[in-house]
Amino acid sequence: MLIVQILCYVAILVFLTASVSRIIKVAKMPVHLRWELYPVPHEKGRAHYGGSKLEENEWWKKEHKKDHLNEWKEMGTEIVFLKAVWEFNRSLWIGTFPFHFGLYMMITNMVLLFISGILQLSGNPVSNGSTGVLLYFYYLILDIAWVSSIIGVFGSVRLLFARIVDNGLRKFSSVSHYFNILFIGAIYLTVLLWLISGKEFVGTMSDFYASLISFSIPDIIPVIAVWHIIIAVLFIMYLPFTHMSHMYMKYFLYHYVRWEDGENIPGSTLSEKLGKQLAYPVSWSAAHIGADGKKNWGEVVTNIPEKM
Repeated sequence: MLIVQILCYVAILVFLTASVSRIIKVAKMPVHLRWELYPVPHEKGRAHYGGSKLEENEWWKKEHKKDHLNEWKEMGTEIVFLKAVWEFNRSLWIGTFPFHFGLYMMITNMVLLFISGILQLSGNPVSNGSTGVLLYFYYLILDIAWVSSIIGVFGSVRLLFARIVDNGLRKFSSVSHYFNILFIGAIYLTVLLWLISGKEFVGTMSDFYASLISFSIPDIIPVIAVWHIIIAVLFIMYLPFTHMSHMYMKYFLYHYVRWEDGENIPGSTLSEKLGKQLAYPVSWSAAHIGADGKKNWGEVVTNIPEKM
């Protein structure tokens, strides 16, 4: 069990290091080409009909307040309920929603089990023998485990089936897509098998979390629990190196690409960034932009190429 515990510490370190490194790297990237797609949720009073501040005369001279609440509402419905998939590919949503929502529930349970571990260390164990609020807390964790594992297994099977059977999806599915579904599906399956086996889930996990928090040697736990923990921590280490990191990198997609509409005013931060980017050399060989590997973007966009 000590090896499993050490693996957990390593997983946390790898996840945080890789995630922070990736976030910093993306945050420092050049200004992205704007999508100019409306509606933009932070357009106060206009988002509902797809309008923008560009409707106003000399809009760049006026102060505009962003509707951040509507931004978070739009992001929330997309991230939690997969709104776009529901609207444009409902058959896929049947599998991808429970697949993702089950993961959200398990992440929630990780937080709850962390709290349960702290309560245990403080002399207030969360178990089926608890009373009052602690008993409700016990059944909350247990119910989330049941629901998340059931819908997660269903979602995994449904997504795997869709990628194999649907010719359109199969064309765009790589080995990593199938592997990721099986990997996450194994997390769901081991929890479900653990619960079906009748072996204590909440108490065992609370003990384990308590040992992680207190840096103490954990008690012996069931074999299925060991398998679940190992698969889960390996996935935590693996996640930030894959496209699945979009679960938290979507912030940049929304705010730096889809909804970025700041004014390019002389002397502003945006103007300074764009000035630097215009100095980048253009290495494209396409004659229609007149690039020769020596000219920079500023020269390319302000001069008509000799060859068309």
